[in-house]
Amino acid sequence: MIRLTCALVLALFVFAGVATPLAQNSVAGDWSLTINGPQGAIDSDVTFTQDGDKVTGTMSGPQGESAVSGTMAGSTLTLAFNVVTPNGPIDIKMTAEVAGADMKGMLDFGMGTADFTGKKK
Repeated sequence: MIRLTCALVLALFVFAGVATPLAQNSVAGDWSLTINGPQGAIDSDVTFTQDGDKVTGTMSGPQGESAVSGTMAGSTLTLAFNVVTPNGPIDIKMTAEVAGADMKGMLDFGMGTADFTGKKK
């Protein structure tokens, strides 16, 4: 009986160790972002859809709407999109750490970077 109990406890630990790395955060849904840009805070809304590790969506802000796409690996969200400005399009790369209904990360817009925070609606 003791051997069976030990075997079950060991099996649970092994299963938990395998299942944890496979757990996937979901960013699907509506989010509010605050980007600390060079000219001050910029509020933006984004709607994400997620299929496995593939993330797509639409971001809207002062420059209009932009399609976003990227991946979610563990708790790390990586996206790319472009924004059309009067001086031409700007390619932006976004990386964030997601913890439940919160995210925090950096935007790289080629000429510099900006940090941001996000909250799921």
